[in-house]
Amino acid sequence: MINQLDMPTVLFLQKTSYIAGALTLGYLRLTSTESRGVGLLVASFVVLAGGSTLAGHAEIHPALYGPLSLVNIVLAVLGYCLLGLAFVVISNPDRKIKTWLVALPAAATLVIGLTTAFHLNNTYRATTFTFLGCLTMAATAIIVLLDAHREPLPIRKLVAAILGCASVLSLIMGLEFAFNTFPLLDVANGFFLMILSKFVLAISIVIFISERQHLKIRRLADRDALTGLYNRRFFNSAVPSRLHLGDAILYLDLDHFKQLNDRWGHAAGDEVLQIMGQAVQAILPPHALLARQGGEEFIVFLPAEADDAMFHAERIRKAICDLRYPSLPADITVTASIGIARASQAGSDLPYLCREADRALYLAKAAGRNRVCDADAEIFPQDQQRLAAIGFSSGVK
Repeated sequence: MINQLDMPTVLFLQKTSYIAGALTLGYLRLTSTESRGVGLLVASFVVLAGGSTLAGHAEIHPALYGPLSLVNIVLAVLGYCLLGLAFVVISNPDRKIKTWLVALPAAATLVIGLTTAFHLNNTYRATTFTFLGCLTMAATAIIVLLDAHREPLPIRKLVAAILGCASVLSLIMGLEFAFNTFPLLDVANGFFLMILSKFVLAISIVIFISERQHLKIRRLADRDALTGLYNRRFFNSAVPSRLHLGDAILYLDLDHFKQLNDRWGHAAGDEVLQIMGQAVQAILPPHALLARQGGEEFIVFLPAEADDAMFHAERIRKAICDLRYPSLPADITVTASIGIARASQAGSDLPYLCREADRALYLAKAAGRNRVCDADAEIFPQDQQRLAAIGFSSGVK
């Protein structure tokens, strides 16, 4: 039945789709900075296009059918292995994989072909090709979905769905080739759908890379370049302007940081900010948000469910005191002053609470530093004088 079909036309369309996909992805590879793995996908399309070309020549040159059909199936195996590897790498560019391993199945196919001449039978060759495609695309669909926990791109579900559909299509075609009966899809329609799936996959990868770049840009916009923490812009957008009862804001400022910079240099100061920022981030309760305001100033949002804000503030202060820094002498202790303000009622205004936390921070500084002060605590006359001396006379009750 296969031999009676106009296979050269089908193979020409298949080859054209591979070339179009390779050109599209090749341009993406040259113009994108987030394209690791795309080169492998281009290579897979080129190899599969080469295999289709040789298969077409084998159909119209009977004298060369043997060697051309053998090279065709070897290239098909290599192409699908490259395609699977490409999706694995694109899904997680940090994944370390030995690319040369994809040559092993192709080499094994070559040896088996030379030994058994199975490639001379169209049914065997087509069954091998389609079942390999089924396994490759099913495995890569699973990997693309599993990597979503690391990089939750919306396009992942679509890519996995396309790979899954292509896998099912290849399975159907493989079973029909194996039993030499085509109750669901004839060969022409089956190949057309496979061609279409490859084209859609190529387009989906363009979207995949684009989403990754947009996510990276958003992260850069939301993060402080030095510490990797969120910046104030993100903090203001993430924390509701009207807070719930019991929500708290912490203002944190490193003590004598200017003197530290002047004595040991800005590189040492940067190291202090980085290590301190990550240490504080590591001990925050769930749903808390830490951001760098600028310089040595940081802000923390503690939701009401975090319970005792004073406990968390003291924990942060002590953790900072216990830190040591490679660029500083071992006997140097960096300390921090922290101000706390809590939402006393639902709908409390975030800017107001920030001002209150800032007031409490300045009181902690004026009281000797390396301490936590609560904006709700009673302010004594001597505290009034300290706040007035540092510019917080207005609005203090």
